[in-house]
Amino acid sequence: MGVSQQAIADALGLSRTTVTKILNRDPKYSASESTRDLVFNMAEKMGYDFTTIRRPFKREYGRSEINAKCQIEIISQKDNELFDKGDAIARNIGVGGALLTKIKLSKNCLPLSNFTIKLQFLDLPKLAGLVGECQVVRISDSLEGEPELGVRFTNATVADRKALKDFVDEYVAAQLAARAAATNKPQPEAAPQQPQQM
Repeated sequence: MGVSQQAIADALGLSRTTVTKILNRDPKYSASESTRDLVFNMAEKMGYDFTTIRRPFKREYGRSEINAKCQIEIISQKDNELFDKGDAIARNIGVGGALLTKIKLSKNCLPLSNFTIKLQFLDLPKLAGLVGECQVVRISDSLEGEPELGVRFTNATVADRKALKDFVDEYVAAQLAARAAATNKPQPEAAPQQPQQM
């Protein structure tokens, strides 16, 4: 039997509710960064199966499917030096983070020590000035079998978050308007029917 969230809570002297909310990254739960690190480190040390997390909590803000090209830099936190750089596609983006696919890095790997990812969206004029620092929160495979990185924006300023929220809101409104226009398209008129002869 695997390690339970209760066992992690007992080992740290925390409540099970606290551990559950931290492991599920509940956006409405406030805990210090040191407590979060403590819980995740203990869970990893005890061999907790992270695939069992149900993630019942919805994101505070939605994400929009954009498939936009972005430049990425992998910065080592140990010495604050560039580890690698390349391109990726941000499949979706929101105020809290993004999902990166089609990642092209010259080293084709990530450092073993702590690192930060810097994103820059040059093809999106409204976000071109934004340089987002990110932490990886999920690594998975896409349907095509390529790696995907779920990243969370860190050190984002209020202005950065406003720019992201405005971008997402405008993008969603434009998508809804396009769908509405497509469904309200005038249909070609049917040819008038001839009365049947008896």
